[in-house]
Amino acid sequence: MTDFLSRHRKALVWLFRIFVGATFIISGLTKMIDVWGFVYKIEQYLSVWDMPQTRSLVLAVAMALSGIEFLLGFFMITGCYKRTSAWLMTLIMLGMLPLTFYIWVADPVSDCGCFGDFLVISNLATFLKNVVLMVMLIYLAFNNSKVTGLFTAYSQWLVAFVAFLYILVIGLFGYHVQPLIDFRPYKVGAPLITSVSSADDEEPRFVFIYEKDGSQREFGEEELPDSTWTFVDRKEVGSTPDEERAFAVFDGDDDVTAEVLAPDSVHVLLLIPELNDIDVSSTYLVNEMNRYVESRGGRMTGVMGTDDEGLELWRDLSMASYDLFTAENTAIKEIARGNVSVVYMKDGIIRWKRSLDSIDSDTFASPDDLTLDRLEYSGTGYFWLLTLVFAGVELLLWAIDRSGRAVQLHFSRRKSRNTLNKSENPEGKSEN
Repeated sequence: MTDFLSRHRKALVWLFRIFVGATFIISGLTKMIDVWGFVYKIEQYLSVWDMPQTRSLVLAVAMALSGIEFLLGFFMITGCYKRTSAWLMTLIMLGMLPLTFYIWVADPVSDCGCFGDFLVISNLATFLKNVVLMVMLIYLAFNNSKVTGLFTAYSQWLVAFVAFLYILVIGLFGYHVQPLIDFRPYKVGAPLITSVSSADDEEPRFVFIYEKDGSQREFGEEELPDSTWTFVDRKEVGSTPDEERAFAVFDGDDDVTAEVLAPDSVHVLLLIPELNDIDVSSTYLVNEMNRYVESRGGRMTGVMGTDDEGLELWRDLSMASYDLFTAENTAIKEIARGNVSVVYMKDGIIRWKRSLDSIDSDTFASPDDLTLDRLEYSGTGYFWLLTLVFAGVELLLWAIDRSGRAVQLHFSRRKSRNTLNKSENPEGKSEN
């Protein structure tokens, strides 16, 4: 077995590099794309463990973990910083293995969030995946440095810097605007609620999932628990998977989803999942937007993940003249990310989604009929553009790096030939 591993070391190292590196890249990239989703997942863990932290700290940790995961995966798959990347990844997995084992056994959350909403896998699958990665990393920790990578040591810092800029831009866009790729069910170009136009005469029935002390339990509509329980999710009884994620809007205890979300020529949704970390100064922009929408024959609706008391507090603070309703904060977070987000719809179809912070405060100072339409953007287009630029720059660096090796080899061989000639003809005499 030892002889086999020795003979096939290079192939095994590259096979393990690709598998481990790709896993870390996908994990880090998908979490950084939807950094808000990773923030919510971390806060869910902290809530279960009764260790609440400030949103700013959680955000910094989420971006740091995602970025490090992506960079280490990129270093591994390209063979950069061979010894450092292998040992750092091994140390990370030494911490993740017992953690994912605990999550599998105790089941404090429904899924670990390893790949964000891009790929949801069970807690058992997560633990088994980490076991496989750990086995590969142990081998790489002792053999990775013995096989050359795609770049030489003197160019690795520039390769790493480009990768750092790439993942940082993706994370900042996801935080300040919206995720470049939307892994959630409510996508741009689709209706927000499909059941509004196709609902049966029979009213849907739901069960609500709440969590307390690390355990989850389902409650019917007539038996909701007290405030010591934390809402996790809801699902429609006997529905299809798409319908289970239906977004419901309430006016007090009344479900007014069909009326509030009925297709309209211009409809702007203001989504506020929580009243924490809200900058009251932003209400000026909201009110300017509302005046603009109403002047164009449209309507603005505020949907908040709070109770009626919190709704009235917001109405007083913001002097809101638009209609306000409530919804489960988890459902609001699924539609759009951010402390305050805006969803622009035409005829019931989502045209764009943005965080309020990404809209310039002077946007509605001198508006015209296309002001809202000009805020539209293609997140997927930006993602592929960034990725192509990143891949192109790295490929150029690789070509330059390889040409440098060729030049170095050329001068090395030339020097060797000169040395050989001198040894054969020490007096420098020509042969006649």
